[in-house]
Amino acid sequence: MVDDVSTSRCYRRDVDEPRDLGEGVLVSQASLWQTNALHARSGDEVLLVDPCLEPAEIEAQAALARSANGRVHVLITHADYDHVCGIGALPEATVVAGSATAARIESGDAAAALKAAGREWGYAWSTNLRVDQIVEPGVFACGPFNIEALDATGHTVDGLAFVLLDQGVLAPGDYLSPMTYPFVGAGVDEAAATTRRLLDALERHELRWVVPGHGEPLTPEQAAALGEADLVYLEALACAAGESRERGLPGGPALLHVYEVEPPRATTPDFEIYALRAANARAALAHA
Repeated sequence: MVDDVSTSRCYRRDVDEPRDLGEGVLVSQASLWQTNALHARSGDEVLLVDPCLEPAEIEAQAALARSANGRVHVLITHADYDHVCGIGALPEATVVAGSATAARIESGDAAAALKAAGREWGYAWSTNLRVDQIVEPGVFACGPFNIEALDATGHTVDGLAFVLLDQGVLAPGDYLSPMTYPFVGAGVDEAAATTRRLLDALERHELRWVVPGHGEPLTPEQAAALGEADLVYLEALACAAGESRERGLPGGPALLHVYEVEPPRATTPDFEIYALRAANARAALAHA
């Protein structure tokens, strides 16, 4: 467990003030899944990463971005509904994402999931989703912001992590979270490869903060410790799935064998309702 990082917060419906990380960077955190929205300002231009989550929180983030009176850029790490739910509230912004994320949005799948989640959680999100600029892994610019994109697939079939190079901040999407363990819906090997890329980025860059999609902001040292533990877990999942195949175990016993791999840390009830441990065991077997 990473020291001094909260892993259990009570669900609330109020809107907190953003946390100031210095260098023009703020973080707004929703109670549900401790979901983070990153705000960075350079001159009169603003960069938002995954604006979210409740409509009132999104409105506050949009108002803060507009108060700079300049261009607004929105980076989307991946197309899960809790990361795209703020797009429709910022029609004037330039929305930037990877090609696979753009495909999930253009297909209508992301909007459909957003609508279904809104019914489940009682939120009225705009389903007017779009991507205005597609980027690939590598360095690119959003106005005055210099950014490096990293392939971050594995949690889903799409995904980019972003390093704000001048601000010294890494936004890894749904990786390196102190309040949950990796959720590998699109492949254990891919998630392990992403974790290695993130650990490499932590070594290559002079970072001040790591702001995961969920959980408290981390120092680079805290994030590296989490990443190393996550990598051990992901490799153990892959090994257990391979053993199940080699031994010819049928479905149930194979699933139980992989399920026995213990996650590196606990998660919160609002995540655990999705049965992450069992879902990861099934995903590991499906991709073995």
